[in-house]
Amino acid sequence: MWVYLNNRIVQAERARVSVFDYGFLYGDGVFETVRIHDGRPVWLDRHLARLADACKQIRLPVPDKPWPAIFQKVIDRNRLDQALIRLTLSRGAMFPSPLSAFSEKEGEGQAMLSSPLEGEGQGEGGKRSKTGTVVLFHRPLPHVTPSQRRKGIRLTLTTIRRLSPRSHPTQAKTLNYLNNLLAKREAAERGAFDGLMVTTDGYIAECSMNNVFFIKDRTLYTPSLTCGVLPGITRGIVLNMAPSLGLQPREGRYRPAFLYKADECFLTGSGIGILPIQAIDGHPFPKQTARSHVAAIQTHYNHLLKAHG
Repeated sequence: MWVYLNNRIVQAERARVSVFDYGFLYGDGVFETVRIHDGRPVWLDRHLARLADACKQIRLPVPDKPWPAIFQKVIDRNRLDQALIRLTLSRGAMFPSPLSAFSEKEGEGQAMLSSPLEGEGQGEGGKRSKTGTVVLFHRPLPHVTPSQRRKGIRLTLTTIRRLSPRSHPTQAKTLNYLNNLLAKREAAERGAFDGLMVTTDGYIAECSMNNVFFIKDRTLYTPSLTCGVLPGITRGIVLNMAPSLGLQPREGRYRPAFLYKADECFLTGSGIGILPIQAIDGHPFPKQTARSHVAAIQTHYNHLLKAHG
């Protein structure tokens, strides 16, 4: 495998990132996972726009690079046809640690700044680093069987709650991904394809790596961004196509009990595309058939995928 690392294409086993990299130490960075279809990145402009917004949220400079050309280099060097490419940006290796900028104020027991945060965004010796760490690598598409693609997968409602947007930039794909990983692991332990998280106050949010939709009486429901969900690229595409398929899109805050009464339910994501949900913890969606709304959404999405690939 060939990867892109800081302006070079290198073999994966020779790629090295500093142990002092803020992405490794603190999860200080962002990433995007882009679908490759027929050897071309799909909806790359949307991914890059979301990446820039995520960088703004965590105050991380976006490197000025010819991203389409870089993606194509990784695709061509690895001879990719159908795959995913992950683009990761971190603040890079810097000294000193941001935590070392705090000291205990003598006699008061409260944290204070001993000096301005000079370590923030700087390199060794207090000199500001010009660039962070940039990595691109590929991986296969998620394994989904033809039966799962047609009949759907099973989800479970996890005990892991989705982080609140008041305490974490949930609309940014940051390297702080433990919340999602814990939900995914819990789902795997229960034998489910993925885990559906709810907010701290009990409203439906999203799965560990995908957005969720459900349909009832020709209305297409999905949790709003206020529920701490990621503004998924595929999520946006489905919301835009809904009216042309006779569905009224609606974003809001919904309890699991409302979801269980839906006619159909499905996941969206750059890797899985459109994936039907057969049941959630034993609650089935009986109108999920080959002629259902989800099947029509799958067909329309596949046409768009080919057009943009």
